Order: sequence, then C-alpha cells, then structure tokens
Amino acid sequence: MAMVDLGQSYRTHLYSRLVENHVPEHLHEGLVEYIAARRPTGDFLTAVLSNDLKGAVGRADEMSGPALPAIVRFLYNVAPAPCWGSPDVVQAWLANPDVPREVFE
Repeated sequence: MAMVDLGQSYRTHLYSRLVENHVPEHLHEGLVEYIAARRPTGDFLTAVLSNDLKGAVGRADEMSGPALPAIVRFLYNVAPAPCWGSPDVVQAWLANPDVPREVFE
C-alpha cells in the first residue's frame, strides 16, 4: 500500500476546511491523512469514502452519524475527486504510489 506525503500547508488548508464544514474534530486527522498521505482510515470513514451509506450509518458513533451531511459536503467541495465515491476508487487511491496533487479549491 502506498504511503506518500504532502506538505504542511496543504494539511493546514484541509484542517481549516473541515472546521468550516463542521466535521467532528475526531475525524479530522483520519480525513487529512487519507487525502494528504493516502493513509487508510477506520471502518466508518472508509464506508463514507466508499459511498456506502448503510455501512457508514451502521458504523457511526453518536457524533459522526448526525455529521454525515457535513462530511459528504467536505468531500464534495474540498477533497480531490479521485479519492472518494466507491470502494474501487478508495482502493485505487490507497494503492497509487504518486504523491496526491494539492488542490486548494
């Protein structure tokens, strides 16, 4: 599995956008490192990234479940399109050895 790394300025940008989108703080590191370093996430975020609503709802904690719209809004508006949307897309994102392109929308 590929583990690549982007700079701190991109991570800072992603953290800022997570806050702006009201994504629960305990999910920030997982989403930032998934996007910036292709690091695998836990089961809940993997389900969200894979567009698996049933899996996401079933794995959500008391803070993450109500925040599903905020998380998807962040992904839709901020995350690179090639990193989320289906299980195959998530698997390809994680396997890609290239450094992800920094996208400052």
